[in-house]
Formats: sequence, C-alpha cells, structure tokens
Amino acid sequence: MSNEHLEPGDGENNDQATSLDPKIAHHSSYIDETKRILQAYTDCESYDELEQMVVEENILNKNTDEYRMNILREITRRHIPSKNEYTETPLIRILSSDVRSDVADWCLYYEFAQDPFIRFITIEFLYPEFERGTLTVQGEDIVTFIHSIKDDYADLCDRSDETITQAASSYLTALRNFGLLEGIQKKEFAVTYIPDETIAYVVYRLFGEEAKSAADVIEHEDWKLFLMDQSEVQRRIRDISPQYINYEKRGSTERLRMKYETMDKLIDAF
Repeated sequence: MSNEHLEPGDGENNDQATSLDPKIAHHSSYIDETKRILQAYTDCESYDELEQMVVEENILNKNTDEYRMNILREITRRHIPSKNEYTETPLIRILSSDVRSDVADWCLYYEFAQDPFIRFITIEFLYPEFERGTLTVQGEDIVTFIHSIKDDYADLCDRSDETITQAASSYLTALRNFGLLEGIQKKEFAVTYIPDETIAYVVYRLFGEEAKSAADVIEHEDWKLFLMDQSEVQRRIRDISPQYINYEKRGSTERLRMKYETMDKLIDAF
C-alpha cells in the first residue's frame, strides 16, 4: 500500500456491478450467525471443521441440518473467499478482535452491503430517496424501482413478482437490523452515527484498491451505503486525522496518508 497521494484533480467513478441476483430474497441479514461462524472459523482455520461445527455440532442452535447448511453457504458466499485455504479477511479480523460491538456491526454492514444487489438498491434508490428528504420507504417503493430497471439486468428480468417482492421486503428488514432504517411496515431513516473506527476501516479498504487519491476516497460511492454525502465524508475523514490517517487540504490540493501500513495494524489499533 502506498502511503501518500496528492490529489490530481478529478477521479473516475466505479461502474456498478452488472450482476444483480437478489439472493437476499431467500436469506436474512444473519448478523449474529455471521459473527458466530466467522469467529469459529478463526478458531479452527479449516472450512471442513467449520462445516462440522455448524452442521453437526449445531453451534448456531438451528433446528435442521438443511437450514444450518443454507446459512453457512450464504455466509460463505458473502464473507469467506476460499474453502480450500483459510484467509483472514479484514472483517474476520474485526470480528475476532476485541473491538467495540458498534464498530464491528457497522464494519459488518459495510461488507454485507458489497453484495451487488444490496449495493445497487442502496446507492441507486435508497440514497437518492434519503437526499430528497423522503420520510418513509416501503417494500412497494423498491418493487416499483426494480421493475423500472429489471429489463437491463439478466438476473432480474426473469425473476417472478413474488421473488422481487420478497427481495424488497428482506432488503428493508436487513437494513433495519443493521440500524440504517427503523420501523415495522413503513421504514424510516434512522438517526445514525458511524464510529470513527468504521470510517477508518472504509478509508483503508478503499485506499490503494479502488481509490488512488484523497478525492477518490471522498467521492467514492461506497459512502452512500451509510447515507453520507461528500461534505459529511470529508468532515468525518478530518475527524479521524491524525489518529488513524493524516489528511490535509490546502486550496485545491488534498493530501491523504495512511498512518498504518496495513489493515491488520489499523484494526489492532482499534
């Protein structure tokens, strides 16, 4: 990871993923289950052993082998890069470290929201509604939005109305579970405060991978997953300097340096 970049002027926007398979229609946010599985995976460092712990030992305390296996498959899809070799991802390190629960939960939300369908709906529908001052969001609103764009995406155009309706409902429930929304039928935008540590986590995740400059980080669409605009992002990045990063803005020039050389060292500093 390079430690320093000078702002060159303007950055490039990342293309949206074209695969929008609404897998959330058949699953939940699995917040507690994800924590339990990834913590167990850290302990055993073997996927075969993890599968045994989930299915046979029933560490999730679920009723049937099939249900346990379905949960494991979905969490594996979301958060485990390889079954053949144990890899400690930043999220796994967060969940196995002694960090505050709110920090862990918002980092988990960020990684959960990288699912192409979740990311697309949040950035292209939910964030604009939030910016417009919309007070409530219902499943029907998301269904209408999906129908308006479904012909452009193979993963959506062949889905039944029932699946799309379930995906919309499960999406809203998941975001309520993570704390971005609140309410039962009609969901309202919750008042949230993303911890400094999670802001730093996202900055480090972006910097050197997709973002090559301060502007690339500040203007990155991932912040919309937290319903944050660029001015708020810039303010929050200032807030975590110099504890986790070094950020300076002088005129039109911005300088962003990572205080820690790796994500592991950053997480250890939490």
